[in-house]
Amino acid sequence: MTRSTPATPLARRRTVLGAALLASAALGVGLLSACSAGQITGTDTQVAAVPGVSVNSADGLIAVRDAAIVYADGYKAGSTVPLSVRIFNNAKQPVKITGVSVNKGGTVVLVGGPQAAATPAAASPTPSGSRRVSGAPSNIASANAAPTSASPSPTSAGSSEISIAIPVAGFVALSPDTKTYLAIEKLPDALQAGAAQPDVVFTFTYADGKTTTATLPELPMSPPLTPLPKPSAVVKNEGHGE
Repeated sequence: MTRSTPATPLARRRTVLGAALLASAALGVGLLSACSAGQITGTDTQVAAVPGVSVNSADGLIAVRDAAIVYADGYKAGSTVPLSVRIFNNAKQPVKITGVSVNKGGTVVLVGGPQAAATPAAASPTPSGSRRVSGAPSNIASANAAPTSASPSPTSAGSSEISIAIPVAGFVALSPDTKTYLAIEKLPDALQAGAAQPDVVFTFTYADGKTTTATLPELPMSPPLTPLPKPSAVVKNEGHGE
């Protein structure tokens, strides 16, 4: 019978050390796999710098991009609220919009002229995880638009007779900067500076009388063109006599 030789202390230490190294390596691989599975990159949480809501119409023929209320130091009830928006044509034929209404009350009018000029575009941007979708130029002015004030005005004259013709793969930019824009007249309730209107639904009427809707989770107010002044420091009275 072969006689077994007991392991020396040095051999036992080597065995224990090897087992510890194997366990450490396995733990490291497990942690690396868990981190990779739950990793969040910067683009996953990136939010566009300019606010605005982008949605497609219910029929998919038009796309509403970067819709927002033009900034002002609040709007009183009964005021005219100018909007900034781009409308893309996703249809295979030209689209003509002859009417716009909104569920939040008031009348939607076209300010700056009875017609809005469109410009060709390669394709309509598609909505992503952020509220705003960019990628197409926005400063397109109508050649026939009458000059109007670029700043929000409660008395801006607009017409409910709307004619917005958009060619195939084209878009129209409507904002006070382009001198032709949509506006909501007779705002039913006051709107504070920086406030957003939740659950806004626009209804668009086509030239053939058919309608479609664009549902916005909210209609935000764009930021001011210049930063607001910082509040002055407040010195509290520490109880000293005058």
